[in-house]
Amino acid sequence: MILKRVREVEIMSRISNALNMYFLLQVRSLMKVNEIANELEVSPRMIKEYKKDLEMAGIYIGSKLGRYGGYYLENKRYLDGLSFTKDELSALKMAKEAIKSGKYHYSSKFEILVSKILNYEKYLDDNVSYYNKLVKESDETIEKEKRVWIDINLAINRSNKIKMEYKSIKEYGLEVKERVVHPYGIFDYKGATYFYGYCENAEDVRFFKLSRIQQYHVLKEKFEIKYSFELDEIMEKSFGIFNDEIIDLKLKIFYPMSEIVKEKQISKNQKITEIDSKTILFEAKMNGYPEIKAWIMSMGSNVEVIKPDKLKEDILKETTKINDLYNYKNFE
Repeated sequence: MILKRVREVEIMSRISNALNMYFLLQVRSLMKVNEIANELEVSPRMIKEYKKDLEMAGIYIGSKLGRYGGYYLENKRYLDGLSFTKDELSALKMAKEAIKSGKYHYSSKFEILVSKILNYEKYLDDNVSYYNKLVKESDETIEKEKRVWIDINLAINRSNKIKMEYKSIKEYGLEVKERVVHPYGIFDYKGATYFYGYCENAEDVRFFKLSRIQQYHVLKEKFEIKYSFELDEIMEKSFGIFNDEIIDLKLKIFYPMSEIVKEKQISKNQKITEIDSKTILFEAKMNGYPEIKAWIMSMGSNVEVIKPDKLKEDILKETTKINDLYNYKNFE
């Protein structure tokens, strides 16, 4: 099992390096073998192996001899040979609008790229009207994250550890702690960007929000993946991004929230039973306790927690605090 996992990591590393070599040649046009090897931190022999891998995928690398020679891409223009289907074009247009309205790090660059593709006359018809509504991070935060996003991606591809000062939001206040992390991947959640990886301090996989990284440094020290971690599987079980203890949740939900909940898949294992025309019983096993609690509180008086008891008690405490807050202000 360990040998199989090591082999999988080696294959993924080889694919990543071959793709990085392709991207370098797209940008720099002509590069010597030693230059590419230095960028990817591998031997010149491996660059020739990546060249074979790319050519097997139909990406042909040319060679120019002499002092000013090197490798270059022979077939940079693919667009004329592509035959887009109507569904593929719609998907591309929808992705453009979703990324544009979602305000991602490179949304403007992606918009330009798609516009170049769609600027062919035969692709101009049938525009897609689509908008992606998200609670977005500020322009200042997104701009600040761009460099972090690039560096962490490189660290993931090259298996470099990251040393950082990270700000966590705790119940007792903010905590800034130095951490050494083995970065595994990056994802977006509710308009914010996170990376996940093995934290040496916690001795477990953790999620880190890019905007909360105070300072960071990509180390030369390499890492090997400690154990298999499938983000999709974790996310399927969790209400949000908290990978905590699974709870057995049972809620009685009243109209109009009952109709809204019936339209959604909150959890893959959810069970919804209609009590009457305006009331449902919602049951599921899931984790992500802080976000489950916030979701229930967002429904106000349209929901009653049946179990677990701890969740009932915690929500009662929160409602008491809210009540005290407003009563205090009324007496001022």
